Amino acid sequence: MNRFVLIFLVAYSIPVEGQTVVSTVQEALTLARSHNPDLVNARQNRQVQAQQQTATRSVLLPQARFFTNFDYNYSLPVQLIPTALFGGAPGEYRSIQFGLPYVLAAGAEVTVPVINRPARADLGIVDQNLRITDNQNLVLQDEISTQTARVYHAALLTRSAIAITRRNLASADTLTQIAQQRLDKGLIEPLEYNRIRAIQLTTADVLYQNELAYIRNLNQLKLMFGLTLSDSLVLSEELATRPAGQPVSATATYNLERPQLTLRQSRIELARLQLERERLMRWPTLSAYGRFTEQAQRSQINFLNTNEPWFQIGVAGLQFNWPIYSGGLRTSNLTRARLQLKVAESELAYERNKQSTDTEDVRNTYNQAIRSLDLNRQNYELSSQNVQIALIKYRSGLFAYDQYLNVFNEVLTAQNRFLNNLSNVFINQTILQIRNGQ
Repeated sequence: MNRFVLIFLVAYSIPVEGQTVVSTVQEALTLARSHNPDLVNARQNRQVQAQQQTATRSVLLPQARFFTNFDYNYSLPVQLIPTALFGGAPGEYRSIQFGLPYVLAAGAEVTVPVINRPARADLGIVDQNLRITDNQNLVLQDEISTQTARVYHAALLTRSAIAITRRNLASADTLTQIAQQRLDKGLIEPLEYNRIRAIQLTTADVLYQNELAYIRNLNQLKLMFGLTLSDSLVLSEELATRPAGQPVSATATYNLERPQLTLRQSRIELARLQLERERLMRWPTLSAYGRFTEQAQRSQINFLNTNEPWFQIGVAGLQFNWPIYSGGLRTSNLTRARLQLKVAESELAYERNKQSTDTEDVRNTYNQAIRSLDLNRQNYELSSQNVQIALIKYRSGLFAYDQYLNVFNEVLTAQNRFLNNLSNVFINQTILQIRNGQ
């Protein structure tokens, strides 16, 4: 029994790290859209802004409040009254003081808006602002999805580059061993050996750089997925095994509605609502109100004395407000609203042209990469075969080192072109899928 308890304690004490396995780019996009911290915060911010609806709607609802005032009249008003009014001698006056120094009042007030067209227009503005927030979140999601696609494929690219560089390093190690043996036998000069050794060191450094780039890309993906550095992230997909798509025609991308355009359109609608609201500011407002107050005045602070009287005041009425002149403020606000509408319309036209140009560039890059992919793959396979043949010939003494070096440089160029082309295919393919709403 103690043995099982000990095993349990040991297992419980070992820190457990979360592991996330991503097998496709679509899984990566789904993970980023649901767990990216920026998107999560944006959704929460939208919920916060939704509370503005209640604040705006409250202006059109009845308002009730309870109030109480305690006043100390340290200098009461005094009025001179002729004593002749009370049968006194003409020309004589008496001073009469009005009120008592201590006044306590308590009451309740209710206000009901009857006509308030600007406040009703504010409701539409608040709703439109929420729609703008939703569109901004869609734009942010589009940007994060695009960034995720780029970093995801960059990680796969660097991982493939690591595998290829390791094979190159193995060939360089073999070449260095052969050169060392020939140098020991006096068959080659130290210059040739040093050049071979330099290739080995350069290839090793390229391998380390690729490993560093892969770690950076992987950590960047963790950040986008809302993971911590201690969490494990596994990318199980291999770029070379994913089938490439077909070229995309121009008509397939012309009718795509980008979230950036939707955002600009919603801002135009907001500018129109604000312009209409400024026009409604010329309309009068009408409110009904009722107020009831009980008041007590004392020469001393003894408001709890029930023998002293309290006085009741009640009033009800309508308040009509019609702005006549505001010092040019309404005219200025109207002009500003019209200018904002023109700016929003101009920004929409520019954004539409910008998005069309960008999407066309992505489509052209993707189609060109598709056309070049098969050629680059064949070139890479031929170059890989050539470097193996050249190594055999160099080992047997049929090839000079410079001949082998030329073949080796050719395979490096073919490798880089193939990997970059392969990455371009899938990055732009994924971006087009994102812009298709996938």
